[in-house]
Amino acid sequence: MAENVPKCRGLSAAAALMLLASPVSAGEAMVDHTYPAPAPTYPASAQFTGAQGDVLVDVFVSARGLPRKIRINTSSGNSALDNAAVEAVAGWHFVPATQDGDTASSWKSLKIHFQLPQVVQIPPQGMAGQPPATAPAQKR
Repeated sequence: MAENVPKCRGLSAAAALMLLASPVSAGEAMVDHTYPAPAPTYPASAQFTGAQGDVLVDVFVSARGLPRKIRINTSSGNSALDNAAVEAVAGWHFVPATQDGDTASSWKSLKIHFQLPQVVQIPPQGMAGQPPATAPAQKR
């Protein structure tokens, strides 16, 4: 079963972020959606250069559900994206893993996907292939 992590839109330049989590087994730590889990901010420098990619982040979740250690497992190839992923995950809350009915500390892997939005060009009315704009008929 995959953990549900919502699609999010970055604030600057309408950059799209999608957070994907690795599969969850019984007792494994997972993002606690009863707390805010804001999407990473898409760094302006990465947007400007068109950088996109996935960051695989490993987080050590305490028995209280707090991230205690965070490391980059697989880099996106862009340090600004990697740092943004780490900074975001550092502020999240988790449901801790369980072992023998008690909460336990454990490592959790999260895949964070940075993707710039696709720009769609809409031709103005009256251009080739489009009917000309007409005013609504007036009643007499």
